Amino acid sequence: MSVIIGIFVVGGIAALWCGVSWAFNVRGITVRRAEAIRRRHAMQLDGVPSGAMWPQPWYHRLLGALLTVAGLVLVIAGYALWHLN
Repeated sequence: MSVIIGIFVVGGIAALWCGVSWAFNVRGITVRRAEAIRRRHAMQLDGVPSGAMWPQPWYHRLLGALLTVAGLVLVIAGYALWHLN
């Protein structure tokens, strides 16, 4: 039972860390890489790629917020399981 609780807590902490990182680092590494890939493909295709095909900064912020909430739920579930043990 303690292994399951550990998985919940470690998974929740990892999700919290990634979610906060994505939500508050919108112009960070992920978005810069996506922008570099977008420019490289535009040069190869001799055109401008459509915006719907590539993730926008607001989308990364939304995913980060959702991942943060999921991490909180996992940590709370792990805490509840620990007390129910």
